[in-house]
Parts: sequence; C-alpha cells; structure tokens
Amino acid sequence: MDIPLLIALLFYLAAAFYSVFALASRQTGSNRLVLLMVTAGSLAHTLSLAASWVQLGHFPIVHPKEVSSFIAWAIMVYYLIISLRYRAKALPTFVLPFIFLFTLVSLLLPEPNNPLPVGLQGAIFASALTRIIFPVHVTLIVFAYAAFTITLIGSVMYLLQERELKAKTFGAAFYRLPALNTCDELSYRSLTVGFVLLTLGMMTGIIWNNQRDGRYWHNDPKEIMALVTWLVYLFIMHYRLTAGWRGRRVAWLTIVGFAVVLFTWAGTRYLGGYHVFG
Repeated sequence: MDIPLLIALLFYLAAAFYSVFALASRQTGSNRLVLLMVTAGSLAHTLSLAASWVQLGHFPIVHPKEVSSFIAWAIMVYYLIISLRYRAKALPTFVLPFIFLFTLVSLLLPEPNNPLPVGLQGAIFASALTRIIFPVHVTLIVFAYAAFTITLIGSVMYLLQERELKAKTFGAAFYRLPALNTCDELSYRSLTVGFVLLTLGMMTGIIWNNQRDGRYWHNDPKEIMALVTWLVYLFIMHYRLTAGWRGRRVAWLTIVGFAVVLFTWAGTRYLGGYHVFG
C-alpha cells in the first residue's frame, strides 16, 4: 500500500466534501481551508511520486497505475496555480472529484508484473537524450490533459451559470459560480495553455520516436488520436480568434474536445500499436 498516496487521497476527499458543503451552504472564506487541505495532499502526493520513481527506476508514468496518479497530481498542481489568479468559490467543487477519482484509481489498480512493457525495455535508457526526452514528453502531454480538464470545468460552470440566469432561479450555486465572463476567460486561458503544451508534447514525442527506432511516425492509434485531439482544439481556437466564437458555443465544443482527450488517453491503449505505455 502506498501510504503517502493514501494520505493524499484522504486530504483530497476531505477537501471535496468540504467544498460541496460550502457550495450548498453559501459559506464565505471556505476556499482558504480547501486550498490548505489540497496543499497538504499535494505534498504527500509528490512524496509518493518521488518514491515511486526511485523504487521503479524509471519515470513513473508507464503503467496505468502510475499514469493515473501522475494525472491526478498534474490536475492538482494546475488547480493550485490557477487558484492564484481565479478565486472562484465553486472551482474546487468541480476540480477535486477529478483529482480524487484518478488518485483512487491509482490506489486500486494492481501493481504491474513487469517493471516495463516489452516494447519499452531498453528504449527509455538507450541514450542520454532519450532519458531526457521521455519524461519531458509525457509530462507535457499530461499537463496538457490537466489544462483541458480545467477547460472542461470552466465550460460546465459557464453552462450552469447561463442556465441559472435564463431561468432566473438563483439557488446556492448561482452565488458561488463565477460570472459568465470569468468562466469563459478561465476556459479560454486553460484551452490555450493545454494547446501549447499538447503541441510541445507531440513535438518531443516525434523526436523521441526517432531516437527510439529511427522513425518519426508509426500510424499508431494513440499518435493518430493525439493528432485528432490537436486538430479539434486548433479548430476551437481558430474560430474563437477569427470568428469571435465564445460562450455557449465554445463551451459545448470544449466538452466534445475533452471526450476526444479521454478516448486518446484511455481508449487507444486497448487498440494495440506502438504506444504500449501510458
């Protein structure tokens, strides 16, 4: 049992429950306590990842168990960063379930039988450049997914707030959800960050492919879906910048984009191919 990760999970769970309670009861000043609990969980989570790296002997983002933990950690880090800019009281209510869920999945998944999948044995450590590029590549991709998660959350909050305003039913959520402009700005900024990170992640992945076996592209399902994901978010950004799309239309498009992200991360693993990790 990964004790530091279990401690992190308990802190995330406590923060999630408290944020939901604060949202329903319209408590003021609750974000500070939530941030303290998440920060405490982040310290334990970081310790867990560091210990895994030392114990496994490779960057802990190969097997689904490791990846789930790393994604939870990335979302948590990104949330703490944007909390410095956005004091939206409802934000942790939507973010923390993602962090908790991925952390829980990591704890529940069994330990892998082999240290590395067959397709990766010897590849990660083939050269000094390969050892550097691999963790950079996967870290960029995972943080892109974290940014897209916040993009999704900003879009969902926008749609909820818009519905409250149109129906003129001002419940507890209305008073804690950010203004429409704030939701739209949060979603767009995270979309931009995610798109840049995804672009850099794909570029480093192409370089790593070449370092691994001399080929830049393998027509692998995950490579193809990563390109599809990139094109989807490029489409959203293009029409937002050129045609002035924003608000409700972009919110729904980013929800579709996140569905593509989920399939790229989880679904393509079961289609086989070159990417036997992640």
